[in-house]
Amino acid sequence: MIVRLLRILTAGVIFLSAAGAQAQVQDPKLWYVSLGTGGAWYEDVNLGGGVSASTDTGFTLTGAFGRYVDDIRVIRLEGQVLYNRASISSLGATKATGTLSNTGLMVNAYYDFRNSSNWTPYMGGGIGYSRVDFDKLASAGVPLINDHDDAFSYQLMLGVAYEFSPAWAINVGYRFYATDNLNYTGTAGVPVSSGGTKVHNADLGVRFNF
Repeated sequence: MIVRLLRILTAGVIFLSAAGAQAQVQDPKLWYVSLGTGGAWYEDVNLGGGVSASTDTGFTLTGAFGRYVDDIRVIRLEGQVLYNRASISSLGATKATGTLSNTGLMVNAYYDFRNSSNWTPYMGGGIGYSRVDFDKLASAGVPLINDHDDAFSYQLMLGVAYEFSPAWAINVGYRFYATDNLNYTGTAGVPVSSGGTKVHNADLGVRFNF
């Protein structure tokens, strides 16, 4: 009787273990949402005539919704909203005021370098469309540009994530973001052709998988 009971218990444990393993395979948490912030450093923006706008250190905000395309969670695709903003410090050799910002909608692809540790290096790239705003750009008290333009944008990402569990991870990384050339209308009605924006971002983020 005892031997028979032990056999039944052993069979039950094996069944439950197999069921748990199957459930884990069936639920690899392929979907995710992520949020991020960090520092943003704009390269000088060429405004024509040998004049460039320089900025102070700014900030970046990101949010994304995505999915792994494979059960081993190596390749993932996402849609992302991003925002960069920095104060304008000078226009050529003259002090200036105003802000420069980018608001973008991006489609990104990532490759995660899975390994036996909780640390997962990653690299990625994305394309999208962005609105670039010169908000109240003025120099020597003279208003110059208060306008925006839309342009194709792209970005490249490189970093590492630490996975606390299959459900969530944090990441730190570098992101280079750029747009095509832009056109504005100055406050005096004069067209201004600008070089595209180029931004170096230091990212800190969190990702929740489900």
